[in-house]
Amino acid sequence: MFNSKFGLLIITLTGISLLTCKKTEPAVEMDQLEGRWELNWAQVNGAETDRLRNLYFVFLPDTSMQTNILGSERNYKYEFDGEVISQISDPSLQYLLREVNDSTLTFETEIRGSIFTIYLDKSKPKINREM
Repeated sequence: MFNSKFGLLIITLTGISLLTCKKTEPAVEMDQLEGRWELNWAQVNGAETDRLRNLYFVFLPDTSMQTNILGSERNYKYEFDGEVISQISDPSLQYLLREVNDSTLTFETEIRGSIFTIYLDKSKPKINREM
């Protein structure tokens, strides 16, 4: 016969383990996005592509961005919730963040039915050596 105390213990332990396995990483902060990011490499539907050569993004603290992802260099407003960057454009684009650190930014987006995974590197400021 099933012991109800044992069953309660199993349910409690399962609940605790589910809570402790929950992702506890903090959301990305907007200031981590700020700056210029340039394409390292990209995939379309899982296959590496060179279709996005010269792709870049510049994120500014006023929630505006500059990018050439839709073919020509344009400025857009964007919204950010810690996991998704929403480019306010026609068509609108959403970028699902996969990784952000001091030197790399990786996200996924869907454009015209294709899934793009984009790997960007943070640009280093150019130093003016003229004095």
